[in-house]
Amino acid sequence: MNFDHLSSFLSEDGKFNTRSMTTINRNVFYLKAFNGRAFILKRHNKKDRMEQQWNFFEQIKSPDIISFEYFPNQKKFVYDGSHYWTISPYVKGRKLNYLVEKDRTESLKTLKIFHEQAKGINILNPLKKDTFYLRWYKRLQLFKETDHIFREYHFDSLFEDIVQTTETHLRFVSGFPWDRIERQAKIDGKWIHGDVASHNFIRSQKGIYIIDFDLLLCAPELYDYIQLGQRFLPYINWDLNKLLSYNMVEEKYIKAWLLAILIPSDVLREWIHFLYHTSGNSIHNYLTELEMDWMKRQSFLNSAKLMLKSM
Repeated sequence: MNFDHLSSFLSEDGKFNTRSMTTINRNVFYLKAFNGRAFILKRHNKKDRMEQQWNFFEQIKSPDIISFEYFPNQKKFVYDGSHYWTISPYVKGRKLNYLVEKDRTESLKTLKIFHEQAKGINILNPLKKDTFYLRWYKRLQLFKETDHIFREYHFDSLFEDIVQTTETHLRFVSGFPWDRIERQAKIDGKWIHGDVASHNFIRSQKGIYIIDFDLLLCAPELYDYIQLGQRFLPYINWDLNKLLSYNMVEEKYIKAWLLAILIPSDVLREWIHFLYHTSGNSIHNYLTELEMDWMKRQSFLNSAKLMLKSM
């Protein structure tokens, strides 16, 4: 759908008159309305995921999140026969950067506030997903299918080390009563954002906002902190003590949290993403950098293992 067709569609189905439009990515657009207001237009493939976000936004009372907004004709979304479209107010600001200490601490603070504000929200038939470690196991199977690439570029030992580390810690993590923890989270109406990448936190003049709730899930808050810990580590030089100093989780969850962080799911995710968006010429450079990063990660792995043995 080109800009003219999209503008015409929004005008006809949503009574939204567009003055200008810019592509942010294939599913997200920046819109300027004739009244001067700016919006983010988003294309959704899955109606149930979009509707869950609307149900959630209607219940949560939070100034810290960017939620959907009604179209001028009071529709929650418009449908073009294939996709569902929503609008959200545009907030001018910059994405956080986990390289910056202040951004790390403030993203954590904002996330904790969000979890508190989201507590007690109950949605009929919330979306379900496999427990995180089962999803990571499936990701590992995809990773294993790329072994021939590692061999071709002579990174066999790196591949074997990543697989062995992942399998070992997946076994440890699977021993925790995640089903019970998840059931309690559903009873308590706890919600997670699901993608705590730095680009989903926006610093504006009014404060920090959380955006993009596509992976919103009724689940233990611990899951967001596992991912956040993994995302912080490369920017704090894989320092275990520094990671612990953020006090992300209660003491009773530290063992489960650390064991989950030891699973290099981020390595698997980024490698698979890279292969889908790359040309063959850059594979060797990527694997060279991955090997260097993997060596840096070893000090954290060893420190965390020693700590876990004493718990």
